[in-house]
Amino acid sequence: MGKLKQEVKVEKINGEQFVVRVACDKGGDKLVSILEVFDELGLNVVQARVSCRHFFSMEAIIGVGQDQKTSDLKDITDAVLKAIDEKQSGEQEML
Repeated sequence: MGKLKQEVKVEKINGEQFVVRVACDKGGDKLVSILEVFDELGLNVVQARVSCRHFFSMEAIIGVGQDQKTSDLKDITDAVLKAIDEKQSGEQEML
């Protein structure tokens, strides 16, 4: 199976809630890394669906918490991409 291009999309849906969609190659602790990023940014997961059948995919609705550090779409997108990149880089170095 070919390599999947990493994709992260963040959209504001209502008030202080966002939907985050992630698709990338499976492997590693990507879910944990993404959840840690949400926590670091002060974002709360309201609802999430995760699949890793052929590739890793996640769709999450997140809300801005009281101790939020950002609610900027670009900041959230960049942080999630960085978490995914670090996991994939680390996996390749271990091979």
